[in-house]
Amino acid sequence: MIKPPKLLSFIFVAAVLAYVTAFWVMVTVDPDSAQSRFDILVSENAYGRSIGHGEQLIALRLEQGAAADDLAEVKLSLAEAHRLKGKPDRAVELYRDVLASRLATRLSLEERRSIKKHVADLELNLGQPVEAAGIYAEFLDIAGDEAARRTPRFPGSMEASYVLLVQGAMDSFAEALPPLHETDITEGTEADKLQAATNLAKLGGYYAAQDGGNYAAAGLLSAAYRTRITLLGPAHKDTLHTALLLGPIYQDIQRHNEAEELYLSAFHAQERARGSNNPDLSLYIRLLADVYKKQGRFTEAEALNTHIQRLFKDAFGARRYVTNKLRDRRMDINRPVSAAFPLSTDYQPDDLVKAVGFDVPLSKNADLAEMSVRLAPELDEDGEIGLPAALSALMTACQTSDDETLSLRSGYRSFATQKDLYGRIGHLGTVTKPGMSEHQLGLAVDIDVNRRLMRQTDRAYQCFEENAWRHGFILSYPPGNKYLPGDDTYEPWHWRYVGKRTALLYREAGPINKPQEFLAALPCYEERAMAGIWSIAEEQDVCLEGINVNVSAAAESDSSKTGDNIYYDNNSVVPSD
Repeated sequence: MIKPPKLLSFIFVAAVLAYVTAFWVMVTVDPDSAQSRFDILVSENAYGRSIGHGEQLIALRLEQGAAADDLAEVKLSLAEAHRLKGKPDRAVELYRDVLASRLATRLSLEERRSIKKHVADLELNLGQPVEAAGIYAEFLDIAGDEAARRTPRFPGSMEASYVLLVQGAMDSFAEALPPLHETDITEGTEADKLQAATNLAKLGGYYAAQDGGNYAAAGLLSAAYRTRITLLGPAHKDTLHTALLLGPIYQDIQRHNEAEELYLSAFHAQERARGSNNPDLSLYIRLLADVYKKQGRFTEAEALNTHIQRLFKDAFGARRYVTNKLRDRRMDINRPVSAAFPLSTDYQPDDLVKAVGFDVPLSKNADLAEMSVRLAPELDEDGEIGLPAALSALMTACQTSDDETLSLRSGYRSFATQKDLYGRIGHLGTVTKPGMSEHQLGLAVDIDVNRRLMRQTDRAYQCFEENAWRHGFILSYPPGNKYLPGDDTYEPWHWRYVGKRTALLYREAGPINKPQEFLAALPCYEERAMAGIWSIAEEQDVCLEGINVNVSAAAESDSSKTGDNIYYDNNSVVPSD
């Protein structure tokens, strides 16, 4: 006979077991009960315990014939639970289902962005940087102009928020991808791999322009390069573009052998495609010579420099620099503009014309002053040309990609316009002070790609790098320059017209990535070039002795004359006798 206390205990245990059994049956068989239990656990932040109920709920709903879209809200909550306490790969799968559902269209921009960031971060943790790079490359597309700068110009904007997310992932990519890739890390079909390479290159190119971004950039770009050279070959424009992005990064992190290998491959590919006597090879030859100089291999560097001079002599003649000297000085075509060489408040060119009249595609209303440029007429073997005609020809030649549309963002800006612009956003360090902008000359142009500023990862940028000199343009603010106030010194969208022969001389013999120094010392370079005297790789460039055109130069001296070779004063051009 069971005693009463034991009987009561037995009844209680039986009741508990019956309740638990009934509850288990309900939550594993009845979807409404499973839904209720899942919701309660999620609301209590009991994410680990909620996972089993959430998975069971989805299975029960599917057995009832529910459509995938009907489960999106449950999947979103379950994805959060897996992200916090469960399996990251399952969280990624669920998040992707949500993004592909109708629910995604009802979520706010911030909610969709948060989900995509979770996916990217989980992919990185799972060792899938290629997938993560695709998401962050998409963020760069959304960021527009803000992604063209090192620091956002409008920090509170939606575009800037995407930039900050991309910047925040930089160290994770540096840890996930080593600087060198011996094998292809992309997967899928050839089309999938090429799209992955595009995303890797886009993100790597962005990090290449950021402080501390070299190792993240090296990993991403080397992965893109390996994929492209394998599938497209060394001569394809995308492979060459990646090499141009990756080479300087390898040099910065002291991997000169890898940089040499890149440039050699690019040079030989171009040589086979264009012929050994084509001056278009000069870009790759000069980059390779610079690597040799930094390694102390001066004999090899000098041999390459001599090869360039032979190419240019054969293509353009022995007296190729004679005719541009007097005309360009009188018209300010090739004068420097910087803190050391400011323009006067009343400086205004007298040959401004509307760019639209020369078939230059525009980003703004054709009647705006910014859509004007200097005519800067120049006699050529084909007749009279000038800036607008040369710009039109260059943009047409570089409109080579169906998914990139080029247009003029900004041309001439007066002193007053620059002053107003500097007053509004100059504190952000992304705008030059009035009198220090090449736009006031009417010779500088900012180029848009798809209605946002050109980036170094754009195919059009590679085309400009290779061909701008043929049309009289040079890049004013290359990587590493100190010409501008603030941190945003690199402007891949800003191209300056200096005339064909000056641009040719800069490509042939000018200091790499020092356009303002070159212009400041131009008489020296011209005189030596006309005499057939060229700098020796192992020696210091005599034309640059005493030249200082950095932002600090203006504070160091009341005079803008910073060297014996300079022939400019503050507001005018005078011959140097």
